[in-house]
Amino acid sequence: MSSKTDHIISEVFRLTGLRISKDDPVMAVLLMQQQMFDESFVQLSSHQEQYAEAIAAHAENITAAAAKLETYREQLLVELAQQANSRIEETEDRVYASVSERVIRDVEKANTAFIDRLKKLLMFVSAAWVIGLLLLVGVVVFK
Repeated sequence: MSSKTDHIISEVFRLTGLRISKDDPVMAVLLMQQQMFDESFVQLSSHQEQYAEAIAAHAENITAAAAKLETYREQLLVELAQQANSRIEETEDRVYASVSERVIRDVEKANTAFIDRLKKLLMFVSAAWVIGLLLLVGVVVFK
C-alpha cells in the first residue's frame, strides 16, 4: 500500500505541483479512486476477454461460411464454364453450317463464272485460230 501512496503523491506533485502527505484527507479519496480504477480495468479486461471469445466463435462460423461460399463460387464458375463451352460448341456448329453453305454457294458461283470466262476465251482463241488459218490458206491459195 505504501508504494501506491508514494506513487500517487509523486504523480499529484508532478501533475499539479502541489505537495500532499500520506495523512492528507485527499489521499483517501485518491486511493479509493485508484482502487476503483484498478477494479474497473480488471472488469474491462475480463469483459474484453469474454467478448474476444464470443467473437472468436463467430469468427470461426464466419470463416467456415466464407470457405463454403468460396467452394460454392468455384462450383458455379465450373458450371458456368461448362455451359459456356456447350453453347460455344452449339453456336460453332450452327455458324459453321451456315458459313459453309454460303462458302459452297460462293465457290460454285465463282467456279461457274470462271468456266464461263474460260469458254468465252476458248471461243475467242478458237475464232482467232480459224481466222488465222483462213488467212494462211488464203495467202497460200492466192499466191
